[in-house]
Amino acid sequence: MLIGGDGPLRSELQKQINAEGLESKVYLVGKIPNHELGSYFEACDIFCLPSILKSEAFGVVQIEAMSFGKPIVATNIKGSGTSWVNQHGVSGLNVEIRDPIELSQAICAITKNEEVYSKYSLASKARFNNIFKREVMFEKIKELYDSLSK
Repeated sequence: MLIGGDGPLRSELQKQINAEGLESKVYLVGKIPNHELGSYFEACDIFCLPSILKSEAFGVVQIEAMSFGKPIVATNIKGSGTSWVNQHGVSGLNVEIRDPIELSQAICAITKNEEVYSKYSLASKARFNNIFKREVMFEKIKELYDSLSK
């Protein structure tokens, strides 16, 4: 498992990984430079956004993962758009915050069933292409401006 990102709890997380004897299975890769993101998305099987704070207002990183057709597991953060981006049962699964068992079960439900994995992977890519692709977004913004100027 690769965990990207950096923050004040990194050393605590590393200690927990070490205490559980998971050093050979869980890697903290730190902040991933933008020019390397594609390689990480290509290499992953699924993308998990286990955020617990409303500061994760939208989860743009989910859209980046969707552009690679990755199934998503994310948390239901009240008052944010994360669960709108990743539609539960369509492009992946959304779980309650602070529930590691439900998070683990969601990850396993996708990774251990080829049919489920394929369904979410295809739907994730389709959702990206139909809603979040740059050209689609530009057209929607243009339509909005056109409607406002009438």
